Amino acid sequence: MLSIRLVLLSGLGVIAGGLIAVQSVLNSSLGQRIGNLGSVLALTFISVGVLIILLLVFPSTANFSNLPGISEWYLYFGGVLGVGILAAPIFLVPRIGTTSTLIAIVLGQSLFALLIDHFGLFASPKIEINLARGIGVLLVAAGAYLVGR
Repeated sequence: MLSIRLVLLSGLGVIAGGLIAVQSVLNSSLGQRIGNLGSVLALTFISVGVLIILLLVFPSTANFSNLPGISEWYLYFGGVLGVGILAAPIFLVPRIGTTSTLIAIVLGQSLFALLIDHFGLFASPKIEINLARGIGVLLVAAGAYLVGR
């Protein structure tokens, strides 16, 4: 039986997914005006500004005294990945459309998430691939193929 909490949290995820679609189109339009990497830079500056304001309003949401040291440099690699994640839709939306772009991204997320879970990578819980999970990702792949036709 589904709990109300699960339904509400899943609904929040659906809203976030919808916002990603809107963001992709807006970012792509900006990219067409000022260049792909120019838009990534401008959007990153805006994100930093918004985050500074949010940290001033909600200071307890960050504890920079616990930043990992240089020996755990790989924990900062998400920032590098973020540039690619932001740049991909800016580049792809004008070429293959919003739906194909986002379904390809969801397919990539699903495939990598399945492998990360299966092997317990990056200190995540180990959840092995089973038939249902494998079929789920295959259905996402089938959806990506159908959307891209």
